[in-house]
Amino acid sequence: MSAPSDLFLVVDMQNRRLVSMNGSPSSLPDQFQSNNISLRVQCVNPSLSTLPLGSTTYSIQNMSTFGMRVAVGDTPEGAVGPTPLALQTGMAWDGPSSSFLGTLALNTAAIDGFLGTKASASAYFEVNLTILGTRITILQTQFTLRAVVDELSGTAPVPTDQYATLNESKALFMPRTGAPGDVLTLTSPNGLIKVELGIDNNGQFTTNIIQ
Repeated sequence: MSAPSDLFLVVDMQNRRLVSMNGSPSSLPDQFQSNNISLRVQCVNPSLSTLPLGSTTYSIQNMSTFGMRVAVGDTPEGAVGPTPLALQTGMAWDGPSSSFLGTLALNTAAIDGFLGTKASASAYFEVNLTILGTRITILQTQFTLRAVVDELSGTAPVPTDQYATLNESKALFMPRTGAPGDVLTLTSPNGLIKVELGIDNNGQFTTNIIQ
């Protein structure tokens, strides 16, 4: 069973987009500040098939001679672009799964600064293949980067409301049916006068003013 932080992506290299294949998403899900994402990236190309018009099948590509870099960043620029907010330069090829594997750390100071006081922000996710010093961009897509509520640096707040015990409840509240001889005591706004209300054995109300 995959962990919630596992992210399996399949990239159609020819069309430079994510595709849904074997459970992978066709668009990048929201990602959260401070999380470490276990990435698995598979590279495919459309394959010839006799499927109905508009349908596509994909063939998994052997990319063992390539390296892979994955980056998260602010809006790219044509001149000197922004420094990546998060970067994984060591995605490793895994033969049995025909995928690149690696961890993308989103717990960087750059991401904290990028989000600032915002609950979320749009960021770019980019995948580059590398070979002999050459970069080949196979995916660049936008996604939502979200701030987290629990940054693991605080303590749980002390509850302001507390549950009363049975004896405390009896001391605070008058029961619907009182015990023989029970009286209800009312206090004046200035706290100087009290009135006791009760009932005698003849069924008559009784009052007793205490000053």
